Amino acid sequence: MIKILKFIVTLFPDLQLLVITYLPGGTGQALRQRYWRNRLRHLGQNVLIDTGVYFQNPRFIHIEDNCWIDKGVMILAGVDESNREKLVIDNPNFTGEPGVVYIGRDVHIGIGCVISGISSGVFISDECCLSPDCKIYAFTHHYRSKTNPSKRAHFGSMGPSDRQCLILGPVNIGRNTGVAMNSIILAGVSIPNDCFVGIGSVVKPGLYTPNSLLSGNPATKIADRFLEKLNDQPLGDF
Repeated sequence: MIKILKFIVTLFPDLQLLVITYLPGGTGQALRQRYWRNRLRHLGQNVLIDTGVYFQNPRFIHIEDNCWIDKGVMILAGVDESNREKLVIDNPNFTGEPGVVYIGRDVHIGIGCVISGISSGVFISDECCLSPDCKIYAFTHHYRSKTNPSKRAHFGSMGPSDRQCLILGPVNIGRNTGVAMNSIILAGVSIPNDCFVGIGSVVKPGLYTPNSLLSGNPATKIADRFLEKLNDQPLGDF
């Protein structure tokens, strides 16, 4: 099977990434590990890169040992050098590097997740999990200009650059934090260790304490995650 694939790639080099990205089973997993090990900033041991995963600017993507990057995940990294207007949100708790998406050990990035860390960076600590269809946007568009709010700004990448306004703010997720499905984490957010974000929540920049259950839009603390004693307090609703 490997010899056949190598022959096809030799004849049609543009098909190489297509084959590697979508080939199922153990052969596909082995090819993806071999391919991305030479292209990512770092790829640890025992990392499963599933089918349909997309890496933008892989030299800015760091994945530690024993991770699972699930089906259809998109990770966007690198540095934006355009002259577009940029609104920068400071995050003093950020422990990563600008433009780098760092994924720690024993992390699962669930099906269909999007991590946008261009220019700002995203740092996901060890033992974290993003459930299916979660989004992290450390780099995104704003709906209007901050320097000239009356200007007819264009929301999206296809308009003239002088009409776009970007939001940049690094995101930091602490150790052993879980994020339930369909949640969104916005630019500049820092979530401490041992937290859990409830289903469909929108986490905006704010002061959060370790061991918190966060839920809602905007997300707020509704309880402690781990209780010192049984029935110490209600778990809250999600």
